[in-house]
Amino acid sequence: MKRTKQWWTGLNKDERSELIYLERSEKSSHQSGYLPDDCSECGACSYPVLGTGLCPNCENRRQKLILKANQKCLS
Repeated sequence: MKRTKQWWTGLNKDERSELIYLERSEKSSHQSGYLPDDCSECGACSYPVLGTGLCPNCENRRQKLILKANQKCLS
């Protein structure tokens, strides 16, 4: 769904900040010298993940925030 002003009002100030943080962190996962070559750390919480991107917990939280905003926009 397009992120209009109405869409963003579905989230409170802290949730908006958290969503932006999670989306920016998704692209900033990084390798660690302590992990195997096929693993990296979640850009948001530094939890080890296979491949790149967010860990399952952070990805679930991001999806919940997006769904909450979508539902507010549709109602």
